[in-house]
Amino acid sequence: MVIVSLLLGGMMAMVTAQTEQRKWNDTQNRIETARDAILGYAIVNGRLPCPANSTSAGAEVRQSGTSAFPYSCGAENDNPAVKSYNYYGGVDSGVTYGLLPAATIGFQPVDSQGFGLDPWGNRIRYALSSKFSVSSPTTTNFTEASVLKTSGISFQPNDLVVCSTSPATVTNTTCDANTSVTNQNTVVAIIFSVGKNGATGGTGTNEARNLDANALFVSRTPDPDGATGGEFDDQVLWISVGTLYSKLITAGVLP
Repeated sequence: MVIVSLLLGGMMAMVTAQTEQRKWNDTQNRIETARDAILGYAIVNGRLPCPANSTSAGAEVRQSGTSAFPYSCGAENDNPAVKSYNYYGGVDSGVTYGLLPAATIGFQPVDSQGFGLDPWGNRIRYALSSKFSVSSPTTTNFTEASVLKTSGISFQPNDLVVCSTSPATVTNTTCDANTSVTNQNTVVAIIFSVGKNGATGGTGTNEARNLDANALFVSRTPDPDGATGGEFDDQVLWISVGTLYSKLITAGVLP
């Protein structure tokens, strides 16, 4: 009986490990599919989609061209000079921001409310650059096709950054020394899964950086519970400005 119990325990552990590895691989495939769908949307529409929030039924939240502040992300007539829409994520007044606009880009699978899911059943996240380094951060960004069309490839992002670990001061918007994965003129969008431990994540600082309203994100190899910086099982991809412009040029959207 002891031998049988040991064999069964070993088999269960193996099956569990294989199941988790399969879900990890499936998660990577889904966020890659989401990235490709976002780029495809950009080719068709000449712009990147805005992030969704938990009240938008999986659709991007974007002002129309007839509003006082056209083409910015956020509610109609919300003055971006006073309060910009949350392009990065976090929770404000019970609303979760920075969600993948699955309904807008045609991503599947989705939950009953239209939000794209990873294999763990968690909603996939999407952060978007809201600033140009050579333009006003309050009126134009990568969601405005007319601006991208007329500017060619002169605009660069100036906010999102990916670090290998959370900065010592968690409100910082730049990486600590020797922890930069990207710089702040590289990333136009970030797509990621919050992993098996779910949207609330662990209690560590590294995962927390991906769930606040800050433009700084963390991407690193998985860490177990109890590791320095806490458990980390997020899977993170990003779209560089070079990749975006290359796709738009190849498709003839940009000169």
